[in-house]
Amino acid sequence: MNALDIVICVIGGYCLIRGLFRGIIKEITSIVGVFIGFYGAYTYYPLVAVWFSSLIANKSYLSIISFFLIFTILLLAVGFVGVILKHIFKAAALGWADRILGGTFAMVKAVLIISVLLIALTTFLPANSPLMKHSRLAPHVSSTSEKLVAIVPEKMKQRFHDNIKALKESWKKL
Repeated sequence: MNALDIVICVIGGYCLIRGLFRGIIKEITSIVGVFIGFYGAYTYYPLVAVWFSSLIANKSYLSIISFFLIFTILLLAVGFVGVILKHIFKAAALGWADRILGGTFAMVKAVLIISVLLIALTTFLPANSPLMKHSRLAPHVSSTSEKLVAIVPEKMKQRFHDNIKALKESWKKL
């Protein structure tokens, strides 16, 4: 296991536990937040990168930081809407079903977050990056990333496909 595998495990475990405690209402808004965050991030990261270009010289890091900054801000904003909805629906008292369904939805959200992470890393890091190349878990989530990348701009999609092809070859050797 490398650092990426540990991050994948932490994201999955954290999302599951948090989903069990938060319930389905907050988890649904969180999943919506992931989609809105991803859409906003891949659409607007070049604009944010221009703002930070005087602070960060490395274009790969500049793109990754800009992408995840937008993703995080939008994810948190939609999460705030979820908090408001939870208070509105609290009177419904869904109880244990709310929590179990929340855990299920949280695992879906974890897969989406990990897929967004893999799309960004695969797109912006070199194809021979040891972080991606030596990951034991990334190959198992890459199929979801490949489906999700269908909605990104063509330039980003092409770079992702070029790099994922090279990574799949190196993953066969693990």
